[in-house]
Amino acid sequence: MNTMTACVLDKWGGSLSVESVDTPQPGPTEVRVDVRACGVTRTIENAIGGGLADDPSLTPRIPGHEFAGVVESVGEHVEHLTPGDRILAYFYLVCGHCPACRRGESNQCESFGGWYGVNCDGAYAETAVIPAANALALPDGATFAEGAIATDGLATPLHVCERTGVDDTDTVLIIGAAGRIGVHLAQLAERRGARVLAAEITDDRLDHVDAVTGPAVVPIDARGDNVAERVRDATTGDGPTVVVDTVGDVDMLRAGWEALAIGGQVVSLTTHHERTFDPPLREFVEKEASILGSRYATKDEVVRAAALFADGRIDPVVTDRIGLEDVPAAHDRIRHGESHGMVIVEP
Repeated sequence: MNTMTACVLDKWGGSLSVESVDTPQPGPTEVRVDVRACGVTRTIENAIGGGLADDPSLTPRIPGHEFAGVVESVGEHVEHLTPGDRILAYFYLVCGHCPACRRGESNQCESFGGWYGVNCDGAYAETAVIPAANALALPDGATFAEGAIATDGLATPLHVCERTGVDDTDTVLIIGAAGRIGVHLAQLAERRGARVLAAEITDDRLDHVDAVTGPAVVPIDARGDNVAERVRDATTGDGPTVVVDTVGDVDMLRAGWEALAIGGQVVSLTTHHERTFDPPLREFVEKEASILGSRYATKDEVVRAAALFADGRIDPVVTDRIGLEDVPAAHDRIRHGESHGMVIVEP
């Protein structure tokens, strides 16, 4: 086909529209993929708002990076992929040659080229072109929806757990636990033996966490005052050893810091602009605490995340499945805080 349906962003901070556009052709080092499933997520909403890059020359743009599909055609220099291969996407555009990439830490690429779906067109479309280096093998047994979730919704939690060494000695507080990062992090931390505290700010989001996680996950109402006290009361009294912020809520982050156990770690995943968290330096010493940034995941972790779904060790949480025509409305719900879990578009 010469044309396809896609969701197009007119400008950063602008509107998504469903349009008929030319079907893309792969360049020499790219592949074209039949998109089978793509996540509609808060990370993409942040990108649409210009939170990752806001260069006007990058728009109009087809967003969407959390996807899986089947290779349709390959560029002339692509040797490791063939039509019919099942793939899932890697979000970061990386060089593959710098010291970080060579040691397998692609999320720390020293020649970082931006983000798939931001610096180039993404997968809110029937067909997508992606650099062959970003097309990773989808493990046998994983569905396309599971692959879409694994690309970020489980790969990011896996990187957090690897970075902090979460195990059965830990109590993990997740701020924003009803989102697709939160619900999958809750499962993963629980499987590693940790006690999990799931903080949310509305009854429906708390109910969602309770419905999709196990009995070792304790819902925490993050509304009102004395949140830190409620968090401590939900532990043995020492507080959480790991606090993970998935939403950039500075007030809740301060509550997590206040409740943090001695020797604990606070992890931020958010890239929201103009939000600052600055506890007094003496408290770092008194708590012997650490504040860490966690930057996406490595390519290996993305594939490992999909394997966790493939063999049933983690359950994928999908709250809705929609078509491309429904994507703009889904982003409106995200923008107004009316969504939770993972919405999958199936073009």
